[in-house]
Amino acid sequence: MTLPVEERIAAARAAIADNPVWYHAIELAPGVVTPGFVDHRPVTPKILPRDLTGVRALEVGTFDGHWSFAMEERGAQVTALDLPAFEGTNFPPIHRERLLKEMAEKDMELGRGFKLAHEIRGSSVERLEVDVQNFAPEEVPGEYDLVFVGAILLHLRDPVGALERLHGCLRPGGRLIAFEAFSVAATLRSPRKAMATFETVETAFNWWVPNLAALRAWFVTAGFVDVKRHAIMRPPTNAEMKGTNVLFTAKRA
Repeated sequence: MTLPVEERIAAARAAIADNPVWYHAIELAPGVVTPGFVDHRPVTPKILPRDLTGVRALEVGTFDGHWSFAMEERGAQVTALDLPAFEGTNFPPIHRERLLKEMAEKDMELGRGFKLAHEIRGSSVERLEVDVQNFAPEEVPGEYDLVFVGAILLHLRDPVGALERLHGCLRPGGRLIAFEAFSVAATLRSPRKAMATFETVETAFNWWVPNLAALRAWFVTAGFVDVKRHAIMRPPTNAEMKGTNVLFTAKRA
């Protein structure tokens, strides 16, 4: 049942107040947008197909759910993967204790924003609590037409292993859409040779930041074919999260 506009706006404002920290900017009701660190709304039409009617889609690392809700709006049946809690995240060991303490002090809870947005929007997206680097096939049942990966690979100890598992989730001929961070400096230094900087000492959340050649090599190594690089974009973010992302597409043979 859809709420009247005024009631939905009031519920959206209450939901925003109920979650102290939002990662994504999501419009919960007309004119009511969550105060996320990252606003992917301006680049979403350049990344997702306009029509996903009948498509069975899987999103990895959904957090507050922007990409899952965007695919649902386009007609897809969406499953969103995420961890049950920050304690299970792939933070580098040297930073893990400090980061978990800071998140507890800020009352951050993984999945809270997603649940609030899901309810306000009347969404049918299914959220599965699964570690993308270590899941059995039966935990993500069936085959998907589309897998979406957004700004997650640099946070993984084993990005190729994760991509290999996601490759196995696709039906033959199924598509991967990846919108991932990369190193401009490393790409300029080495435009053709795959390389990635190991950033666990310099940054709190990142493991590997690849150049464009390395990103492509990760997809190929995981078994994807027809790997294509598309637009380079800088979505609006807060100062701490500014970076450059690239759109890749690929397929399962």
